[in-house]
Amino acid sequence: MPRCLPIAGSCLTAGRCRRPGGGCWPGRAAAFTLIELLVVIAVISLLAALLLPALVGAKMQAARVQCISNEKQMLVAWTLYAGDADDHLVLNGGETSTVPTQPYLWVFGGNHGSPEGLTNELFLTGATYSLFAATRIQPAGGLYKCPGDNSNWPLWPAMEYGSPGSVPSSTRWVSELRSYALNSYMGTEPDLAIKPISLDPAYRTYMKFSQVAADDPSDRFVFADVNPASICTPAFAVDMTRATWIHLPSAQHRSRGVLAFADGHAEAHHWLDSRTLIRLGAGYYIPHGTAAAGSPDLAWLTARTTSRK
Repeated sequence: MPRCLPIAGSCLTAGRCRRPGGGCWPGRAAAFTLIELLVVIAVISLLAALLLPALVGAKMQAARVQCISNEKQMLVAWTLYAGDADDHLVLNGGETSTVPTQPYLWVFGGNHGSPEGLTNELFLTGATYSLFAATRIQPAGGLYKCPGDNSNWPLWPAMEYGSPGSVPSSTRWVSELRSYALNSYMGTEPDLAIKPISLDPAYRTYMKFSQVAADDPSDRFVFADVNPASICTPAFAVDMTRATWIHLPSAQHRSRGVLAFADGHAEAHHWLDSRTLIRLGAGYYIPHGTAAAGSPDLAWLTARTTSRK
């Protein structure tokens, strides 16, 4: 029997097909065969496979653009702070007090896995914790979070990578509030250079905006997007001997990390060394002093951190 389509009227009511010359063919109306359905499913699957990488790429690109925007806005706050503070850079470094009565760092925060450091938004926006928050140029709290950072942390001391043990099943998990850190060679006084921050005396520590401006500001990074398993003190510590990573930059943007520079620009830099691309399971942090001798990425970053005296 020839295949045809059902039409309104008696043929449709009877579940039959129209004859070319009128009337109805006997039998049931035509339907999709199993082979046809499988072909349609295969075509849809193929189209999805072709489109999915493009959609994922577009989403990651959007996150990278937003991350660059975040750091640029933080850079504006950093620059304007110096303008309001008679050229002095906002103070940077590590946590020396668990309950400060007045701010002494650009934002507050402790070492790896500090539960309150992960969850207390006042560390970023509170007037008694953050120097940025105490000025007219306070960035919104959400600016401190990279949209590509979807890591979660347990509300108990995090574990160093390679340590035995596991997170108890009853532990509550949270998303850390800060993804960025400030170059430790900018605004860090000696008494704020607490472990793991170490300032090499052979290199400049910039305490005034004019000092940075006079030393190739387009090649001096201010803020860095940090590896979620390496987020630590408000300062991003750099080993100028090029032997180790103290803190690792983020590589979440397709092996790229975003950095903002003193001249006002921000960029996503592509890391080349597999040792820079560490990704850990939830609840583990990367220890300080991770071996990186000969790393082109560490060499690139140290060249943009500071200069010899």
